Amino acid sequence: MRNLLYIGLGVLFLNPVNSQTLNDLNFLTLSSLNGSARYKSMAGAFGALGGDLASITNNPAGSSVFLYNEIGASINYSSRNVKGVYSDQPRTLQGEDFYFDQFGAVFVFNNTNEESPWKKLSGSISVNRVTTFDQRSSIDGPGKNSISDYFLHYADGITLEDIQIYGDETISDIYSYLGEEIGFGAQQAFLGYQSYIIDPLTNNSSEITYVSNIKSDNFNHLLNQLNEGYHRKTSFNFSGLYKDFLHLGFNVNQHRIEFSNLQDFYEKEHDLNPVVSNVNFENSLLSFGQGLSIQFGGILIFENFRLGLSYDSPQWINITDETQQKISSFRFDEGLSIKEIVDPNVINSFDIYELRVPSKSSISFAYILNKKGLLSVEYNNQNLSNIKLDSESISSYLDELTSNFQQAFTSINTIKFGGEYRIEDLSLRAGYYQRSNNKKNIFKNDNSFTFGIGFDFGSSNFSVSFVQSTRNQNLQLFSAGLTDEYDLEDKLTELTLSYNIKF
Repeated sequence: MRNLLYIGLGVLFLNPVNSQTLNDLNFLTLSSLNGSARYKSMAGAFGALGGDLASITNNPAGSSVFLYNEIGASINYSSRNVKGVYSDQPRTLQGEDFYFDQFGAVFVFNNTNEESPWKKLSGSISVNRVTTFDQRSSIDGPGKNSISDYFLHYADGITLEDIQIYGDETISDIYSYLGEEIGFGAQQAFLGYQSYIIDPLTNNSSEITYVSNIKSDNFNHLLNQLNEGYHRKTSFNFSGLYKDFLHLGFNVNQHRIEFSNLQDFYEKEHDLNPVVSNVNFENSLLSFGQGLSIQFGGILIFENFRLGLSYDSPQWINITDETQQKISSFRFDEGLSIKEIVDPNVINSFDIYELRVPSKSSISFAYILNKKGLLSVEYNNQNLSNIKLDSESISSYLDELTSNFQQAFTSINTIKFGGEYRIEDLSLRAGYYQRSNNKKNIFKNDNSFTFGIGFDFGSSNFSVSFVQSTRNQNLQLFSAGLTDEYDLEDKLTELTLSYNIKF
Protein backbone atom coordinates (compact mmCIF):
# COMPACT_ATOMS: atom_id res chain seq x y z
CA MET A 1 0.00 0.00 0.00
CA ARG A 2 1.20 3.49 -0.78
CA ASN A 3 2.64 5.74 1.91
CA LEU A 4 0.35 8.72 2.24
CA LEU A 5 1.31 12.26 3.07
CA TYR A 6 -1.55 13.19 5.39
CA ILE A 7 -2.33 16.85 5.26
CA GLY A 8 -5.77 17.34 6.79
CA LEU A 9 -8.89 19.22 5.79
CA GLY A 10 -8.74 22.57 4.08
CA VAL A 11 -4.94 22.85 4.06
CA LEU A 12 -3.21 24.36 1.05
CA PHE A 13 -0.75 22.29 -0.91
CA LEU A 14 1.42 22.88 -3.92
CA ASN A 15 0.89 21.17 -7.23
CA PRO A 16 3.21 21.12 -10.23
CA VAL A 17 0.32 21.30 -12.73
CA ASN A 18 -1.74 24.42 -13.30
CA SER A 19 -5.50 24.70 -13.35
CA GLN A 20 -6.28 27.25 -16.06
CA THR A 21 -8.49 26.35 -19.03
CA LEU A 22 -9.24 28.01 -22.37
CA ASN A 23 -12.36 29.49 -20.78
CA ASP A 24 -10.36 31.11 -17.98
CA LEU A 25 -7.72 32.50 -20.34
CA ASN A 26 -10.50 33.87 -22.51
CA PHE A 27 -11.58 36.01 -19.56
CA LEU A 28 -8.09 36.92 -18.35
CA THR A 29 -7.14 38.33 -21.77
CA LEU A 30 -10.28 40.45 -22.18
CA SER A 31 -10.15 44.22 -22.53
CA SER A 32 -13.09 46.61 -22.53
CA LEU A 33 -13.99 50.22 -23.18
CA ASN A 34 -13.23 51.77 -19.78
CA GLY A 35 -12.03 55.13 -18.51
CA SER A 36 -13.33 58.63 -17.92
CA ALA A 37 -16.78 59.71 -19.10
CA ARG A 38 -15.29 61.86 -21.89
CA TYR A 39 -13.04 59.03 -23.04
CA LYS A 40 -15.90 56.52 -23.10
CA SER A 41 -18.41 58.85 -24.74
CA MET A 42 -16.00 59.16 -27.71
CA ALA A 43 -15.45 55.38 -27.81
CA GLY A 44 -11.85 55.72 -26.62
CA ALA A 45 -10.69 57.25 -29.93
CA PHE A 46 -8.04 59.38 -28.22
CA GLY A 47 -4.80 58.02 -29.65
CA ALA A 48 -4.15 61.20 -31.65
CA LEU A 49 -5.76 63.58 -29.16
CA GLY A 50 -4.55 63.15 -25.58
CA GLY A 51 -5.62 65.73 -23.05
CA ASP A 52 -7.76 63.25 -21.11
CA LEU A 53 -6.64 61.43 -17.96
CA ALA A 54 -7.85 58.05 -19.24
CA SER A 55 -6.26 58.57 -22.66
CA ILE A 56 -2.78 58.51 -21.10
CA THR A 57 -3.09 54.73 -20.67
CA ASN A 58 -3.94 54.56 -24.38
CA ASN A 59 -1.16 56.76 -25.80
CA PRO A 60 1.49 57.95 -23.28
CA ALA A 61 2.19 61.06 -25.36
CA GLY A 62 -1.22 62.42 -24.39
CA SER A 63 -0.18 63.84 -21.02
CA SER A 64 1.91 66.68 -22.54
CA VAL A 65 -1.20 67.87 -24.42
CA PHE A 66 -2.61 69.16 -21.12
CA LEU A 67 -2.33 72.93 -20.55
CA TYR A 68 -2.78 72.80 -16.77
CA ASN A 69 -2.30 70.44 -13.87
CA GLU A 70 -5.39 68.29 -13.50
CA ILE A 71 -6.83 65.64 -11.19
CA GLY A 72 -10.01 63.64 -11.67
CA ALA A 73 -11.94 60.45 -11.00
CA SER A 74 -14.90 58.48 -12.36
CA ILE A 75 -17.61 56.21 -11.03
CA ASN A 76 -19.64 53.77 -13.07
CA TYR A 77 -23.03 52.09 -12.92
CA SER A 78 -23.72 49.14 -15.22
CA SER A 79 -26.67 46.91 -16.00
CA ARG A 80 -26.21 43.74 -18.01
CA ASN A 81 -28.21 40.97 -19.63
CA VAL A 82 -26.24 37.79 -20.31
CA LYS A 83 -27.89 35.34 -22.71
CA GLY A 84 -26.45 31.83 -22.74
CA VAL A 85 -27.22 29.62 -25.73
CA TYR A 86 -26.62 25.86 -25.50
CA SER A 87 -27.98 23.38 -28.04
CA ASP A 88 -30.01 26.27 -29.49
CA GLN A 89 -31.70 26.80 -26.11
CA PRO A 90 -31.45 30.43 -24.81
CA ARG A 91 -31.37 31.39 -21.14
CA THR A 92 -30.92 34.98 -19.84
CA LEU A 93 -29.78 36.40 -16.50
CA GLN A 94 -29.64 40.03 -15.38
CA GLY A 95 -27.21 41.80 -13.08
CA GLU A 96 -26.11 45.23 -11.87
CA ASP A 97 -22.79 46.67 -10.69
CA PHE A 98 -21.54 49.92 -9.23
CA TYR A 99 -17.82 50.56 -9.02
CA PHE A 100 -14.88 52.93 -9.18
CA ASP A 101 -13.82 53.26 -12.79
CA GLN A 102 -10.82 55.57 -13.12
CA PHE A 103 -8.53 57.97 -11.28
CA GLY A 104 -5.71 60.15 -12.55
CA ALA A 105 -3.52 63.19 -12.00
CA VAL A 106 -1.22 65.03 -14.41
CA PHE A 107 1.38 67.69 -13.65
CA VAL A 108 2.52 70.07 -16.41
CA PHE A 109 5.85 71.90 -16.40
CA ASN A 110 6.27 74.64 -19.02
CA ASN A 111 9.86 75.27 -20.04
CA THR A 112 10.80 78.95 -19.62
CA ASN A 113 14.01 78.46 -21.59
CA GLU A 114 13.00 79.69 -25.03
CA GLU A 115 16.12 78.20 -26.64
CA SER A 116 15.26 74.65 -25.56
CA PRO A 117 13.46 72.51 -28.19
CA TRP A 118 11.41 70.91 -25.39
CA LYS A 119 8.59 73.36 -24.78
CA LYS A 120 6.77 71.41 -22.11
CA LEU A 121 7.22 68.35 -19.88
CA SER A 122 4.59 66.45 -17.94
CA GLY A 123 4.28 63.55 -15.54
CA SER A 124 1.18 61.68 -14.47
CA ILE A 125 -0.26 58.71 -12.67
CA SER A 126 -3.42 57.02 -13.87
CA VAL A 127 -5.43 54.09 -12.54
CA ASN A 128 -7.85 52.44 -14.99
CA ARG A 129 -9.83 49.24 -15.27
CA VAL A 130 -8.72 47.19 -18.24
CA THR A 131 -11.85 45.09 -17.80
CA THR A 132 -14.31 43.82 -15.21
CA PHE A 133 -14.92 40.08 -15.01
CA ASP A 134 -18.27 40.36 -13.20
CA GLN A 135 -20.77 38.17 -15.03
CA ARG A 136 -23.57 35.76 -14.08
CA SER A 137 -24.62 33.28 -16.74
CA SER A 138 -26.72 30.15 -17.08
CA ILE A 139 -27.25 27.59 -19.84
CA ASP A 140 -29.74 24.74 -19.99
CA GLY A 141 -30.32 22.23 -22.77
CA PRO A 142 -29.83 18.71 -24.13
CA GLY A 143 -26.21 17.56 -24.22
CA LYS A 144 -24.27 15.73 -26.92
CA ASN A 145 -21.80 14.16 -24.49
CA SER A 146 -21.85 13.15 -20.83
CA ILE A 147 -19.91 14.30 -17.79
CA SER A 148 -18.54 10.74 -17.70
CA ASP A 149 -16.50 11.64 -20.81
CA TYR A 150 -14.70 14.25 -18.71
CA PHE A 151 -13.72 11.74 -16.04
CA LEU A 152 -12.84 9.02 -18.56
CA HIS A 153 -10.44 11.44 -20.26
CA TYR A 154 -8.48 12.02 -17.06
CA ALA A 155 -8.76 8.44 -15.75
CA ASP A 156 -7.07 6.96 -18.82
CA GLY A 157 -3.68 5.63 -17.62
CA ILE A 158 -4.36 6.10 -13.89
CA THR A 159 -4.10 2.80 -11.96
CA LEU A 160 -7.09 1.61 -9.95
CA GLU A 161 -4.88 1.22 -6.90
CA ASP A 162 -4.19 4.96 -6.84
CA ILE A 163 -7.83 6.06 -6.69
CA GLN A 164 -9.14 3.54 -4.15
CA ILE A 165 -9.57 4.23 -0.43
CA TYR A 166 -7.93 1.76 1.97
CA GLY A 167 -8.23 1.21 5.71
CA ASP A 168 -8.52 4.40 7.71
CA GLU A 169 -7.82 6.67 4.75
CA THR A 170 -10.31 9.45 3.97
CA ILE A 171 -11.49 11.16 0.81
CA SER A 172 -9.50 14.26 1.77
CA ASP A 173 -6.33 12.21 2.36
CA ILE A 174 -6.40 10.51 -1.02
CA TYR A 175 -7.47 13.63 -2.96
CA SER A 176 -4.61 15.59 -1.38
CA TYR A 177 -2.10 12.79 -1.97
CA LEU A 178 -3.05 12.46 -5.64
CA GLY A 179 -2.72 16.19 -6.23
CA GLU A 180 0.65 16.30 -4.53
CA GLU A 181 2.18 13.16 -6.04
CA ILE A 182 0.44 12.54 -9.39
CA GLY A 183 -1.49 15.63 -10.41
CA PHE A 184 -4.80 17.20 -11.37
CA GLY A 185 -5.80 14.35 -13.72
CA ALA A 186 -5.54 11.75 -10.97
CA GLN A 187 -7.76 13.89 -8.75
CA GLN A 188 -10.43 13.97 -11.47
CA ALA A 189 -10.21 10.20 -11.93
CA PHE A 190 -10.63 9.80 -8.16
CA LEU A 191 -13.75 12.01 -8.10
CA GLY A 192 -15.29 10.13 -11.04
CA TYR A 193 -14.58 6.71 -9.52
CA GLN A 194 -15.67 7.51 -5.96
CA SER A 195 -18.94 9.00 -7.23
CA TYR A 196 -19.59 5.78 -9.27
CA ILE A 197 -19.66 7.68 -12.56
CA ILE A 198 -16.83 5.52 -13.95
CA ASP A 199 -15.61 2.01 -13.09
CA PRO A 200 -12.46 0.08 -14.01
CA LEU A 201 -12.69 -2.45 -16.82
CA THR A 202 -11.48 -5.11 -14.34
CA ASN A 203 -10.92 -5.21 -10.59
CA ASN A 204 -7.19 -5.69 -11.03
CA SER A 205 -5.38 -3.10 -8.88
CA SER A 206 -3.13 -2.25 -11.84
CA GLU A 207 -6.06 -1.66 -14.22
CA ILE A 208 -5.74 1.63 -16.18
CA THR A 209 -8.81 1.41 -18.45
CA TYR A 210 -12.23 2.65 -17.35
CA VAL A 211 -15.83 2.59 -18.59
CA SER A 212 -18.81 4.83 -17.95
CA ASN A 213 -21.72 3.90 -15.67
CA ILE A 214 -23.85 6.48 -17.43
CA LYS A 215 -25.37 4.34 -20.17
CA SER A 216 -27.86 6.91 -21.43
CA ASP A 217 -27.38 9.09 -24.46
CA ASN A 218 -30.39 11.18 -23.49
CA PHE A 219 -29.61 13.75 -20.82
CA ASN A 220 -29.87 17.45 -20.03
CA HIS A 221 -27.14 19.86 -18.91
CA LEU A 222 -27.51 22.87 -16.64
CA LEU A 223 -24.53 25.12 -15.92
CA ASN A 224 -24.76 28.13 -13.60
CA GLN A 225 -21.66 30.28 -13.55
CA LEU A 226 -20.54 33.31 -11.56
CA ASN A 227 -17.45 35.33 -12.48
CA GLU A 228 -16.14 38.21 -10.40
CA GLY A 229 -13.03 40.38 -10.31
CA TYR A 230 -11.10 42.88 -12.37
CA HIS A 231 -7.94 43.63 -14.33
CA ARG A 232 -6.62 47.02 -13.23
CA LYS A 233 -3.69 48.95 -14.70
CA THR A 234 -1.75 51.69 -12.90
CA SER A 235 0.34 53.81 -15.29
CA PHE A 236 3.32 55.97 -14.33
CA ASN A 237 3.81 58.39 -17.19
CA PHE A 238 6.34 60.89 -18.55
CA SER A 239 5.81 62.98 -21.69
CA GLY A 240 7.22 66.01 -23.47
CA LEU A 241 6.37 68.45 -26.29
CA TYR A 242 9.19 68.87 -28.82
CA LYS A 243 9.27 72.10 -30.90
CA ASP A 244 5.49 72.52 -30.71
CA PHE A 245 4.83 69.77 -33.24
CA LEU A 246 5.66 66.42 -31.59
CA HIS A 247 4.46 64.92 -28.31
CA LEU A 248 6.49 61.93 -27.10
CA GLY A 249 5.79 59.81 -24.02
CA PHE A 250 6.18 56.49 -22.26
CA ASN A 251 4.39 54.57 -19.50
CA VAL A 252 5.52 52.01 -16.99
CA ASN A 253 2.40 49.99 -16.12
CA GLN A 254 1.64 47.87 -13.10
CA HIS A 255 -1.07 45.24 -13.64
CA ARG A 256 -3.23 43.63 -11.01
CA ILE A 257 -5.69 40.79 -11.67
CA GLU A 258 -8.23 39.25 -9.34
CA PHE A 259 -10.49 36.64 -10.92
CA SER A 260 -12.92 34.16 -9.41
CA ASN A 261 -15.02 31.60 -11.24
CA LEU A 262 -17.73 29.47 -9.62
CA GLN A 263 -19.27 26.68 -11.70
CA ASP A 264 -22.28 24.61 -10.69
CA PHE A 265 -22.86 21.88 -13.31
CA TYR A 266 -25.80 19.49 -13.28
CA GLU A 267 -26.47 16.52 -15.59
CA LYS A 268 -29.87 14.84 -15.47
CA GLU A 269 -30.67 11.50 -17.09
CA HIS A 270 -33.92 10.97 -18.96
CA ASP A 271 -33.83 7.15 -18.99
CA LEU A 272 -36.27 5.39 -16.69
CA ASN A 273 -33.72 2.98 -15.22
CA PRO A 274 -30.30 4.70 -15.15
CA VAL A 275 -27.33 3.18 -13.30
CA VAL A 276 -26.01 6.60 -12.26
CA SER A 277 -27.89 9.88 -12.69
CA ASN A 278 -28.34 13.45 -11.50
CA VAL A 279 -24.65 14.37 -11.31
CA ASN A 280 -23.84 17.70 -9.63
CA PHE A 281 -20.22 18.84 -10.15
CA GLU A 282 -19.04 22.04 -8.45
CA ASN A 283 -15.76 23.81 -9.25
CA SER A 284 -14.29 27.06 -8.00
CA LEU A 285 -11.21 28.94 -9.17
CA LEU A 286 -9.44 31.93 -7.64
CA SER A 287 -6.65 33.61 -9.63
CA PHE A 288 -4.40 36.42 -8.43
CA GLY A 289 -1.98 38.20 -10.76
CA GLN A 290 0.67 40.92 -10.60
CA GLY A 291 2.64 42.11 -13.59
CA LEU A 292 4.31 44.81 -15.65
CA SER A 293 4.22 46.28 -19.15
CA ILE A 294 5.57 49.38 -20.89
CA GLN A 295 4.16 51.70 -23.55
CA PHE A 296 5.63 54.20 -26.01
CA GLY A 297 3.70 56.76 -27.99
CA GLY A 298 3.82 59.88 -30.09
CA ILE A 299 1.42 62.51 -31.43
CA LEU A 300 2.45 64.51 -34.50
CA ILE A 301 0.78 67.90 -35.13
CA PHE A 302 -0.03 69.18 -38.66
CA GLU A 303 -2.04 72.39 -38.24
CA ASN A 304 -5.58 70.97 -37.77
CA PHE A 305 -4.55 67.33 -38.22
CA ARG A 306 -3.11 64.96 -35.64
CA LEU A 307 -1.39 61.62 -36.15
CA GLY A 308 -0.94 59.26 -33.20
CA LEU A 309 1.17 56.12 -32.90
CA SER A 310 1.61 53.89 -29.88
CA TYR A 311 3.07 50.53 -28.93
CA ASP A 312 2.10 48.42 -25.92
CA SER A 313 4.66 45.81 -24.92
CA PRO A 314 3.56 42.32 -23.88
CA GLN A 315 2.09 42.14 -20.38
CA TRP A 316 4.18 39.90 -18.14
CA ILE A 317 1.83 38.79 -15.36
CA ASN A 318 2.67 36.28 -12.62
CA ILE A 319 -0.42 34.34 -11.57
CA THR A 320 -1.27 31.96 -8.75
CA ASP A 321 -4.39 29.78 -8.73
CA GLU A 322 -6.49 28.10 -6.07
CA THR A 323 -9.23 25.56 -6.83
CA GLN A 324 -11.79 23.56 -4.91
CA GLN A 325 -14.07 20.73 -6.07
CA LYS A 326 -17.12 18.77 -4.94
CA ILE A 327 -19.30 16.19 -6.69
CA SER A 328 -22.47 14.24 -5.95
CA SER A 329 -24.47 11.65 -7.88
CA PHE A 330 -27.34 9.21 -7.45
CA ARG A 331 -26.68 5.51 -8.04
CA PHE A 332 -29.21 2.69 -8.04
CA ASP A 333 -28.44 -0.54 -6.16
CA GLU A 334 -31.04 -3.31 -5.79
CA GLY A 335 -33.88 -0.89 -6.38
CA LEU A 336 -32.58 1.71 -3.92
CA SER A 337 -31.49 5.23 -4.86
CA ILE A 338 -28.30 6.15 -3.03
CA LYS A 339 -26.80 9.65 -3.05
CA GLU A 340 -23.01 9.68 -3.16
CA ILE A 341 -21.29 12.88 -2.05
CA VAL A 342 -17.56 13.26 -2.61
CA ASP A 343 -16.38 16.44 -0.91
CA PRO A 344 -12.60 16.52 -0.27
CA ASN A 345 -12.85 19.96 1.38
CA VAL A 346 -9.31 20.65 0.16
CA ILE A 347 -8.01 23.81 -1.49
CA ASN A 348 -5.52 23.15 -4.28
CA SER A 349 -2.83 25.83 -4.42
CA PHE A 350 -0.87 25.74 -7.68
CA ASP A 351 2.65 26.83 -8.54
CA ILE A 352 3.11 30.40 -9.75
CA TYR A 353 3.32 30.79 -13.51
CA GLU A 354 3.69 33.64 -16.00
CA LEU A 355 0.97 34.75 -18.39
CA ARG A 356 2.39 36.76 -21.28
CA VAL A 357 -0.35 38.72 -23.05
CA PRO A 358 0.84 39.75 -26.57
CA SER A 359 1.83 43.27 -27.56
CA LYS A 360 -0.50 45.75 -29.25
CA SER A 361 0.10 48.48 -31.85
CA SER A 362 -2.14 51.46 -32.58
CA ILE A 363 -2.47 54.20 -35.19
CA SER A 364 -4.91 57.09 -34.99
CA PHE A 365 -5.93 60.27 -36.79
CA ALA A 366 -7.80 63.34 -35.65
CA TYR A 367 -9.09 66.53 -37.23
CA ILE A 368 -9.56 69.60 -35.07
CA LEU A 369 -12.53 71.82 -36.05
CA ASN A 370 -10.88 74.94 -34.63
CA LYS A 371 -12.67 75.62 -31.34
CA LYS A 372 -15.94 74.00 -32.43
CA GLY A 373 -14.96 70.36 -31.92
CA LEU A 374 -13.06 67.44 -33.35
CA LEU A 375 -13.31 64.09 -35.15
CA SER A 376 -11.08 61.12 -34.40
CA VAL A 377 -10.48 57.55 -35.53
CA GLU A 378 -8.20 54.89 -34.09
CA TYR A 379 -7.18 51.36 -35.11
CA ASN A 380 -5.21 48.83 -33.12
CA ASN A 381 -4.14 45.22 -33.57
CA GLN A 382 -3.20 42.53 -31.06
CA ASN A 383 -2.34 38.98 -32.11
CA LEU A 384 -3.80 37.00 -29.24
CA SER A 385 -2.60 33.69 -30.69
CA ASN A 386 0.89 34.69 -29.50
CA ILE A 387 -0.09 34.22 -25.88
CA LYS A 388 2.41 32.30 -23.77
CA LEU A 389 2.18 30.44 -20.45
CA ASP A 390 5.37 29.54 -18.65
CA SER A 391 6.67 28.46 -15.23
CA GLU A 392 10.03 27.75 -13.64
CA SER A 393 9.18 24.06 -13.45
CA ILE A 394 8.66 22.01 -16.61
CA SER A 395 4.92 21.78 -17.26
CA SER A 396 3.55 19.81 -20.19
CA TYR A 397 0.07 21.04 -19.18
CA LEU A 398 1.04 24.69 -19.71
CA ASP A 399 2.68 23.83 -23.02
CA GLU A 400 -0.46 22.00 -24.16
CA LEU A 401 -2.72 24.84 -23.01
CA THR A 402 -0.57 27.41 -24.83
CA SER A 403 -0.73 25.30 -27.99
CA ASN A 404 -4.51 24.93 -27.72
CA PHE A 405 -4.92 28.66 -27.16
CA GLN A 406 -2.75 29.51 -30.17
CA GLN A 407 -4.84 27.20 -32.35
CA ALA A 408 -8.21 28.50 -31.11
CA PHE A 409 -7.50 32.24 -30.88
CA THR A 410 -6.59 34.84 -33.47
CA SER A 411 -5.67 38.51 -33.96
CA ILE A 412 -7.96 41.14 -32.50
CA ASN A 413 -8.66 44.20 -34.62
CA THR A 414 -10.26 47.18 -32.89
CA ILE A 415 -11.52 50.35 -34.53
CA LYS A 416 -12.86 53.41 -32.72
CA PHE A 417 -14.66 56.49 -34.03
CA GLY A 418 -15.31 59.53 -31.87
CA GLY A 419 -16.47 63.11 -32.19
CA GLU A 420 -17.08 66.16 -30.03
CA TYR A 421 -18.99 69.37 -30.78
CA ARG A 422 -18.74 72.39 -28.48
CA ILE A 423 -21.42 75.00 -27.84
CA GLU A 424 -19.70 77.54 -25.59
CA ASP A 425 -19.14 75.64 -22.30
CA LEU A 426 -21.22 72.64 -23.33
CA SER A 427 -19.76 69.65 -25.23
CA LEU A 428 -21.78 67.01 -27.08
CA ARG A 429 -20.01 63.71 -27.77
CA ALA A 430 -20.63 60.41 -29.55
CA GLY A 431 -18.67 57.43 -30.82
CA TYR A 432 -18.62 53.86 -32.06
CA TYR A 433 -16.33 51.02 -30.94
CA GLN A 434 -15.89 47.68 -32.74
CA ARG A 435 -13.65 44.81 -31.71
CA SER A 436 -13.27 41.58 -33.68
CA ASN A 437 -13.76 38.36 -31.73
CA ASN A 438 -10.71 36.70 -30.22
CA LYS A 439 -11.66 33.17 -31.37
CA LYS A 440 -11.24 31.96 -34.93
CA ASN A 441 -14.65 30.33 -35.24
CA ILE A 442 -16.69 33.32 -33.98
CA PHE A 443 -17.57 35.98 -36.54
CA LYS A 444 -19.74 38.23 -34.39
CA ASN A 445 -17.87 41.42 -33.47
CA ASP A 446 -18.10 43.13 -30.12
CA ASN A 447 -19.42 46.67 -30.45
CA SER A 448 -20.36 49.73 -28.43
CA PHE A 449 -22.45 52.81 -29.20
CA THR A 450 -21.40 55.74 -27.04
CA PHE A 451 -22.87 59.13 -26.17
CA GLY A 452 -22.00 61.85 -23.70
CA ILE A 453 -22.17 65.42 -22.54
CA GLY A 454 -19.67 67.65 -20.79
CA PHE A 455 -19.81 70.91 -18.83
CA ASP A 456 -16.77 73.19 -18.56
CA PHE A 457 -16.74 75.40 -15.44
CA GLY A 458 -13.34 76.90 -16.14
CA SER A 459 -11.34 75.52 -13.21
CA SER A 460 -13.21 72.21 -13.31
CA ASN A 461 -15.38 70.12 -15.60
CA PHE A 462 -18.09 67.49 -15.26
CA SER A 463 -18.86 64.78 -17.83
CA VAL A 464 -21.46 62.05 -18.27
CA SER A 465 -21.30 59.13 -20.69
CA PHE A 466 -23.84 56.53 -21.76
CA VAL A 467 -22.58 53.33 -23.40
CA GLN A 468 -24.43 50.35 -24.85
CA SER A 469 -22.15 47.38 -25.57
CA THR A 470 -22.48 43.83 -26.85
CA ARG A 471 -19.80 41.21 -26.24
CA ASN A 472 -19.88 37.68 -27.71
CA GLN A 473 -18.03 34.69 -26.27
CA ASN A 474 -17.73 31.04 -27.28
CA LEU A 475 -16.83 28.71 -24.40
CA GLN A 476 -16.63 25.01 -23.51
CA LEU A 477 -18.40 23.18 -20.69
CA PHE A 478 -15.10 21.66 -19.52
CA SER A 479 -11.48 21.69 -20.60
CA ALA A 480 -11.43 18.04 -21.77
CA GLY A 481 -13.79 15.14 -22.47
CA LEU A 482 -17.04 17.08 -22.17
CA THR A 483 -16.07 19.95 -24.46
CA ASP A 484 -19.53 20.78 -25.81
CA GLU A 485 -19.58 24.47 -26.72
CA TYR A 486 -21.97 27.23 -25.74
CA ASP A 487 -22.26 30.93 -26.53
CA LEU A 488 -22.68 33.94 -24.27
CA GLU A 489 -24.04 37.27 -25.47
CA ASP A 490 -23.37 39.96 -22.89
CA LYS A 491 -25.38 43.16 -23.41
CA LEU A 492 -24.14 45.95 -21.17
CA THR A 493 -25.55 49.41 -20.46
CA GLU A 494 -23.23 51.78 -18.59
CA LEU A 495 -23.53 55.23 -17.08
CA THR A 496 -20.25 56.93 -16.08
CA LEU A 497 -19.77 60.20 -14.18
CA SER A 498 -16.45 62.06 -14.11
CA TYR A 499 -15.32 65.21 -12.31
CA ASN A 500 -11.95 66.88 -12.96
CA ILE A 501 -10.26 69.85 -11.29
CA LYS A 502 -7.59 72.03 -12.89
CA PHE A 503 -4.96 73.75 -10.76
